Amino acid sequence: LYNASIYSTTYRNGTQIITEFGLSCIEDKYTEKGNFNDALDFFFEIINKPNIKDEQFDKKAFNITKERLKTAIKSEKENPNSYSYQRYKELIGIKNIINGSILGTIDQLNKINEKTLYNYYKSFFKNNHIDIFVAGNISEKYITKYLNENFNINQNSLKYDKVSTSYKKDFTEVVEKSKYNQSKLIMGSSIESLTDHEKKYEAIVYNIILGSSPNSKLFQNVREKHSYAYNISSGINRLDGTFIISAGISYKNYENTKREVIKQIDAMKKGSFSLKDIKNAKEVILSILKGINDTQWSMIDHYNNCLYYGTERLKKQIEEIKNISKEDIIKVAKKINIDTIYLLKEDTDERI
Repeated sequence: LYNASIYSTTYRNGTQIITEFGLSCIEDKYTEKGNFNDALDFFFEIINKPNIKDEQFDKKAFNITKERLKTAIKSEKENPNSYSYQRYKELIGIKNIINGSILGTIDQLNKINEKTLYNYYKSFFKNNHIDIFVAGNISEKYITKYLNENFNINQNSLKYDKVSTSYKKDFTEVVEKSKYNQSKLIMGSSIESLTDHEKKYEAIVYNIILGSSPNSKLFQNVREKHSYAYNISSGINRLDGTFIISAGISYKNYENTKREVIKQIDAMKKGSFSLKDIKNAKEVILSILKGINDTQWSMIDHYNNCLYYGTERLKKQIEEIKNISKEDIIKVAKKINIDTIYLLKEDTDERI
């Protein structure tokens, strides 16, 4: 099949669990007639005809996969970055799916066997949305006919649930001891008070200026100027309703790091950033947006985001970013207030 590529993955975005199956293959004019059809046949054989024996998944393949997942779950708990993020999510107290790991738990995994997994598989395509995205030099008539003949698409009337969530809470600060040789700091703020437009646009520019680039206020001051952190960055997730600053630090710099981060957040509220900062941040975003049409996968991701998460089309996004003013960013900055601080403290015991 001339190096055709097939993948599957499951991930969480907001309150939605998304499972993707993807195929990438070369166009027939570069190979021979029928190659694309053969690639599609192979792709849908994997989906429609998994390794089933006696009404259950093949035991050997099932056990191999189960052990791999068990190892991944254990590794996640042993990783300070993923562990601290999970603990942070517990602290903000959102009572829904964002509190859990996409991998699940060992106890949940142990309840799955070859038979129960097969029963789930049989209901999977009946009880969930199915959306199909195709990008390429392909006849729409041909691909539609192929799908109708080879894939039983359930045209259900399920409504899309709300995909985003939010929280509001009093200030919390937690320090937890660990076995690691570096402390992990997370400082977070709810973005519940931001409008939908601010979450999609102004907050993105704010985030880049404050902490999401090598020229950001946090990187230049907390890390470069004062050397309080080994690394530091910020990120905004409008679907989870969170704005998070994360840093790898030495515990001795804990108080100094907190103080400097708050100082930079307060400076943003006062407008202590330049028009050049705004220009640079916009250029980063616009470069990403203009690159969406460079690959088929990014094009598909874009339309997927439009469908599931209310993202505007590319032209509209570019216009909105260009029109953001300094006053717009200050307005967002005044709504960002740290409500949760979590420190996974390094092991400071003396050892010989």
